[in-house]
Amino acid sequence: MTGSSQFSSGGRTPPAAHHAFEEHTGELALRIEAPTLSMLFEEAGRALSEVMGRGEATNSPSDREERMTVTAPDREALLVEWLNELVYWAEVGHILPREFKMERLSEHDLEAVVRGAQVEWLGNPVKAATFHGLSIAEDPEGLRATIVLDV
Repeated sequence: MTGSSQFSSGGRTPPAAHHAFEEHTGELALRIEAPTLSMLFEEAGRALSEVMGRGEATNSPSDREERMTVTAPDREALLVEWLNELVYWAEVGHILPREFKMERLSEHDLEAVVRGAQVEWLGNPVKAATFHGLSIAEDPEGLRATIVLDV
């Protein structure tokens, strides 16, 4: 049956099929600039912390420290994994990361010390950093990164 449908339209011409795209409001793009790769990753951590906002502080000691090691096949994926490790730490421990120090950073792995404040809740939880629209580019000023967060 070439050119015809197996479904009857009752003698009426069926409406044309169509589709549309809608903006998704559950995403937030971060644009980060820094003179070095270490500073870029540290600034990405600060940006993530700002997005998550300030929760209500607990009565426990305010600062927690964690040594984090992350690996990935390239520096773009490493940025995603780094932010997702911070998201996990924040969600599981109810800790808002505040200070970031890269101790070792290459194109494929990093080791960092992160300090954060214990909170009752995170102001704006982040689900994950994504690969959507991900880029790290170099220019004469340093590096520029774009990463999208699923919020």
